[in-house]
Amino acid sequence: MSALTRLVPFARVGGRLFRGCCARAAGGGGVRHAGGGAHARPRYRECPQPTRYEVIRAEVLSAAMWFWILWRFWHDSDAVLGHFSYPDPSQWTDEELGILPDDED
Repeated sequence: MSALTRLVPFARVGGRLFRGCCARAAGGGGVRHAGGGAHARPRYRECPQPTRYEVIRAEVLSAAMWFWILWRFWHDSDAVLGHFSYPDPSQWTDEELGILPDDED
């Protein structure tokens, strides 16, 4: 019995550590710091007005995106259009298209 009484303090410390880890993992037991409040102030029935920095950043990112799309299309258009030349539809016969002959009724 004396061996068990010596282990009780270790069990208490272990229990506290276990409860603390579970509480932190579950999202409880702490203060949430959200970076100084909301970034866009909520307004009733109004869209938030972007700042000048956000507008410039959006323009730069969209320009980079379109540059990348057009650059890749220019240099590797086969990825979109295919690797083979497109067949000329005027050379196809009615049989190939599944059209019945005119004289057959």
